[in-house]
Amino acid sequence: MIIQRIDAEIEFIRSSLMKYISWSPFDYIPGISLERDRQVLVDGLTEDIPAEDDLRIVYQSTQNDLIGVFARRLPWDSDFFGSNIARLDGVYTLNRQADPLTDDYNSAIRLWLKFAEEHNIKYIFGQIDPRDIALLRSLGDLGFSVIESRVFYYLIVKDYSYPERFGIRSATAEDVPLLARVAREMVNPYDRFHADPFIGTANADRLMERWVQASVLEGFADITLVPDVPNPMAFCTVKYHRKKWDDWGVRLSQPILSAVSPNYKGWYRRLISEVNYHLKDFGAEYVFFSTQVTNRAVIHVWESLGIRFGKASLVLRKIL
Repeated sequence: MIIQRIDAEIEFIRSSLMKYISWSPFDYIPGISLERDRQVLVDGLTEDIPAEDDLRIVYQSTQNDLIGVFARRLPWDSDFFGSNIARLDGVYTLNRQADPLTDDYNSAIRLWLKFAEEHNIKYIFGQIDPRDIALLRSLGDLGFSVIESRVFYYLIVKDYSYPERFGIRSATAEDVPLLARVAREMVNPYDRFHADPFIGTANADRLMERWVQASVLEGFADITLVPDVPNPMAFCTVKYHRKKWDDWGVRLSQPILSAVSPNYKGWYRRLISEVNYHLKDFGAEYVFFSTQVTNRAVIHVWESLGIRFGKASLVLRKIL
């Protein structure tokens, strides 16, 4: 077996990924160019990463299969949670088409886990497409646990309409303390942070507060929308993804984090409806949403607004 960093053969790896990757992140969006979507994925997998955060390797098996393990240390997450956290971005065969029924990544991933331990990684997570059953088998064999069952929905927003309109506005700095409290108190036990004992409730709550602060004050979100009242207790953060529109070939945007106080019952539907109108006016063609398959109330609202199922994924993690 041979192990090496990916920068030794970066052009070969890029061309191999483009040739052999079987699916791409947004292949459920009608009209998206699958070639361009795959290119965006490959660009992310092979982009420059600071050496201290680069955990990507190529493994050569005894059968001469080349397997790329793509992962990185997340500096912001590591600093926030006080442990070195890595994200597994994918495992791909580089010299042939993958066979999900017969491929075995155990040896490659086992070696990579030793590599990660040598780099003081304490926690690894990854979002895995359920079609990648070979990778799911190997991660299960090597002690990874499922912590979130995620679903993605989409809307053709250029065609969106709803019988009612509701007053909303952009959140301001004065709204942040109250919105952060709402984010902390309205716990979703099924998201990957609250569902993981390693993270813990206190850290998950602290993260929700920090996300709201960063979304409103630091550009983590492009806009945070709230009811048009003096002291709102409901919000939805939004990413336009404008810089990727030309790469994707479609204008695709995303609501990210939302929370609604019980005092604002009914406002989740109103916010999502108005987010759709906001993105339609901004020029988006499609909107994609994600939640957990267990979050039936949210899914019910989406489907009642004409938002359609796109795909599912599984989030797995391992503690080293």
